[in-house]
Amino acid sequence: MNRYVTHELVAQGCLAGLLVLSGKWFAGLCHAGLLAYMLQLCSTRQMYVEITDAFRQLPQQKKQRLIMLGAHLLLFVVIVYRLIETALLVLLTPEGRAMTKKLLHEAAASVHGY
Repeated sequence: MNRYVTHELVAQGCLAGLLVLSGKWFAGLCHAGLLAYMLQLCSTRQMYVEITDAFRQLPQQKKQRLIMLGAHLLLFVVIVYRLIETALLVLLTPEGRAMTKKLLHEAAASVHGY
């Protein structure tokens, strides 16, 4: 489990950086906050589990992992909400409906070979 901590930190850092660079400031800053929390845990060696103290550290580790899981779930819900909101706003405009109709017509034609 300890060998995956570095990979988790790198993935979280890349995700936060990509979100900020792509202009998704709110999501990027939320992920950067989660990355800061994870780096703080890592710097105090609380992110690592020692084999000899595994059962003694269990309540603390459970609490930390649930906090991170809750933060990830909250960010997932926000991102899915924004995705649905964007899709609906595009589809509700006349240009969006025409573009969707053309796209679906082309997709149906390519499937049926017409």
